Amino acid sequence: MRIFITGSSGYIGSELANHLKEKHEIVKYDIADGKDILDCSNLKKTMKGCDIVVHLAAIRGPDETKDFSDYFKVNCEGTFNVVQAAVENNIKRIIYSSSTGYYGLERGVPYIKPIKESNHVITQHLKVEDLDCRDCDVAYSTSKVIAEQILANYGLRKKIEVIILRLGPIGSKRHESWGVDGITLKIDSTLQALEKAITTDKKMWYEAFTITDKSEKVDLTKAGKVLGYDPL
Repeated sequence: MRIFITGSSGYIGSELANHLKEKHEIVKYDIADGKDILDCSNLKKTMKGCDIVVHLAAIRGPDETKDFSDYFKVNCEGTFNVVQAAVENNIKRIIYSSSTGYYGLERGVPYIKPIKESNHVITQHLKVEDLDCRDCDVAYSTSKVIAEQILANYGLRKKIEVIILRLGPIGSKRHESWGVDGITLKIDSTLQALEKAITTDKKMWYEAFTITDKSEKVDLTKAGKVLGYDPL
């Protein structure tokens, strides 16, 4: 298959490209190479002829130097551009790297335990006084929720298959571990989940899966049953 990867120079993107290169043709797209997901024309042109899109490009976590407008532009408008280009190129499937931040798994933000796909997002179950966090923690979380809803408009209307992987906290390089409330994600487990989402022969118009290491605080049942995900 010909696989288009946004954010291909980032940690997960570069690891994924290397992991898949023996079996698939990889088309890389990253701002580090002057390829911007906000450049709709170039995005559509470069994506032409691909079979699958893996959308990893994003402001990848809470960052105090960013405000909500930054998150909205990259994580939300960027996602719209990517999926629109994919639809216009008649691509079969888009795989989106969301985050457990979707559930509010960020510093100073209470979340529902165990984490599972049916849990409410923070705007549906929290009050203002429940929060003890930074602006960027909420901005990141809500940007992921908005991006997923953008994708829902395409998947639910069967314009393109949409698989969302809500990835747990992961470091920025191998042998570096990040965690929130003891919840972590190994890079090799991430690659396993991404590859299974790419290669599955199940037609999923709009499905989301929680992807973390094993934890009593996370229910991985759906990812295990549907994708065959088995954290390493």
